[in-house]
Amino acid sequence: MRLTARILISYMLLVILFTGTLTAAFSIPRSAIEDHVRLSVAQVADNGPIFTARLGLLEPFKLGTFSDCLILGISYCADSSHPLSASMNAIFPAKDGSPVAGAHLMLNSPPDGTLQPVVYSRYWHGNQIIIRPLLCVTTVNGIRLLNILLLSVMLLLLAVVMWRHVGHIDTLIVTMSLAAVIIPSVPLCMNYVPTFFIALGASLLILLWSRATCRWENTLTLFFVIGAVTAFFDLLTTPMIAMAVPMTVYNLKFKPKHPCRTVVWLALAWVAGYATLWATKWFLAMAITGHAAIQDAMSAVTQRTVGHNEHDYMLWCLRMSGIAWAAVVAVTAAIVIPMRKSWQALCQNSWMLLVAMSSCVWTFVLLEHTWHHLHFTWRTFVVVVIGVLLFVHHSITIKPSSKQ
Repeated sequence: MRLTARILISYMLLVILFTGTLTAAFSIPRSAIEDHVRLSVAQVADNGPIFTARLGLLEPFKLGTFSDCLILGISYCADSSHPLSASMNAIFPAKDGSPVAGAHLMLNSPPDGTLQPVVYSRYWHGNQIIIRPLLCVTTVNGIRLLNILLLSVMLLLLAVVMWRHVGHIDTLIVTMSLAAVIIPSVPLCMNYVPTFFIALGASLLILLWSRATCRWENTLTLFFVIGAVTAFFDLLTTPMIAMAVPMTVYNLKFKPKHPCRTVVWLALAWVAGYATLWATKWFLAMAITGHAAIQDAMSAVTQRTVGHNEHDYMLWCLRMSGIAWAAVVAVTAAIVIPMRKSWQALCQNSWMLLVAMSSCVWTFVLLEHTWHHLHFTWRTFVVVVIGVLLFVHHSITIKPSSKQ
């Protein structure tokens, strides 16, 4: 009962906080950000050759020009005279469905007549509470520099704190894996950074603030809040990172008696926060603006899970996903089983594989989304790398070779 009350209170406070901060951000007049938006649109479109490099089907360092132009379009088009409805609708300009073309055309004077306003109400767009104030004083390049600085400091701080609270090799596995996917391009895209900020911030909170985890109901409430905050800021990029990294840090620090059960409960708490607060946005948008946000969201869910009339493509996605995960399982088994400490050790450390599997589950649930947006969803698989490497480290014994 105590847990239910905590989560219910947290839910109500979060809805008030999210709605209030968004309304405040959308109250900023367009004139305060217009000049910096104009400069930012040009900066977003100016990508160097490294960001267009290809690796087979993958463009690993591709910047989110599409999503960043969408974010800039929402910032620019906000009606500050009606900030609540503007924040719920989140209108951006597009041409032929493209926010990139729309972002360039919206700055023409007068605007191009082919512009089409698009309502994008199914997300909270919590990034606007940070981006709109920053656009008053800087451009996208300034935001990128700030992202680089903050992510570097937080990653370094996480390494230092983990070094003190968990094993040194565990610290290296977690922080170096995160650094490998963050450094190339994450700080340069406004849409890529939220889940990494949440993952690092939540992990530091778990390590440094004992009150957040001193009781089990506190811990579950914390993960409910982490899931809710992820739904507020993220545009369905790499949400598993915001769940799996704090979960891993929690288990490494506290070493619970039943770690697999702990992982399942923390994941359920996170999913409850993520799904509940996201669905709440649909109902709020519909009630405040009259827009059919729920139908819009359900249509998007259908497309991102089972696709739209793309039977052959979905079969290809399913086959490729199966091959990829079968390869991970085969390689892991080939390394661990011959060099295992014991079967008991494998069972004790199996929670690490559960963490890794969260990425597998996400891949199969959002099959179309994963492959269609592979240029950014590939970063979700850092969860697999962290989970598998931790499992290998804790489960094997490397025997020194005997001297002849």
